Amino acid sequence: MLGAKFKIGLLALGISISSSFLPIVAWADDTKDVLARLQSLEKELEALKKENEALRQIKRLRQENTKLAKLQPAGPPRNPQDAYAADMPGYYKAAPLEMRGSLKLWAEGGSIWTGGDPIDSFYSRSTVTSGPSIDTRNLFFPLLPNIGWEAATGFDYAFAGSPWHVSGQFRYGEGRTKVTSGSASSLATSAGGAPPVIAGVTDAESVFHKETHWLADLAVGREVIGSGADAMQFKFGMRVAELRADTNSRASATEFVTGSNSDFLLAVDSNTSQQLKFFGVGPRLGLDGSVPLAGRWSFDYLGDVAALFGTQNFYQLQSAVITPPLAGFTSPPPSTAQKFATVLNTDVQVGASYWFSPNVKASLSYRLDAYFNVFAGLDAQNDPKHLVQINRYNHGPRLAVAAQF
Repeated sequence: MLGAKFKIGLLALGISISSSFLPIVAWADDTKDVLARLQSLEKELEALKKENEALRQIKRLRQENTKLAKLQPAGPPRNPQDAYAADMPGYYKAAPLEMRGSLKLWAEGGSIWTGGDPIDSFYSRSTVTSGPSIDTRNLFFPLLPNIGWEAATGFDYAFAGSPWHVSGQFRYGEGRTKVTSGSASSLATSAGGAPPVIAGVTDAESVFHKETHWLADLAVGREVIGSGADAMQFKFGMRVAELRADTNSRASATEFVTGSNSDFLLAVDSNTSQQLKFFGVGPRLGLDGSVPLAGRWSFDYLGDVAALFGTQNFYQLQSAVITPPLAGFTSPPPSTAQKFATVLNTDVQVGASYWFSPNVKASLSYRLDAYFNVFAGLDAQNDPKHLVQINRYNHGPRLAVAAQF
């Protein structure tokens, strides 16, 4: 009986203890679930941190790409892969190159026409009139060169990470023309039944005219609008220039009388050399740039103005040979004149360029060079003591190639 009661008591005690431990077991299960959720949240937060860091990296790279794009030389659109690479995180993209200076070399050539005031070359024209007598008139050829050519080369160096440039150029061009002319005049007279007397004159002239010009520039430039190859650049520096006009003429004249008791013949060969020259140096201001157009095309422009201080020279030498010789005849001494002069020089050039690559382009343009009061030459009075001022304009199409390194 006692044993049965003891067993019943132990059973009741076990039930009581079990019922008191049930809440503790349930609480332990809840704790494990909470810990699992916390670990999941921590993983999600870590993923969000990585995503935010990647977004910040992309934003930074885009800003760097925008800065670098402003410093890139003008040219055809970049490869789309470059744009994609700019948006990639840092561990997918190579480190950007250090900024460095760039050197542009160019060369051009083309045809030129010469305008302005003509340079006069004088000659005589004789005709036989009744008497008989000889009537002589002084005439002149107004000379301007025919189509000529011009070539040029130059450089432009942009300093690393700076809007400053240094540039230079050299140009040379020439044009020529040749003129020939001639005339003949005669007159026959007779008196009573005497044989007729024939008097006559012949004239022939040939003139060769050549003009040359060259200039050299050295300038410092600064980008004022934009940057790189598309920038508008203001330049200031020095210009040295020389223009020459050489004229060589030859004239021959013959006077004769036939049919009389004493025939007569007189021949004159004369040569005239004339040179007009200006050499000057002075300050130069310029502006040039490029405007991108559709695709690989761009519009290029430049303009310069310079004040050249130098000297104008005039030289003329005449010589003649008379057959038969005339006693006491000598050729006149050379005529010379030199004076200080200030010449205003300006040039304008506009054209279009096509970029074969980001560093190579070809350009087709039209250029005008003007020199005001550059020569001192003869006027219609043919008096070396009273020279007049002569303007000169050279213009024509140009074809150029430029490469950037």
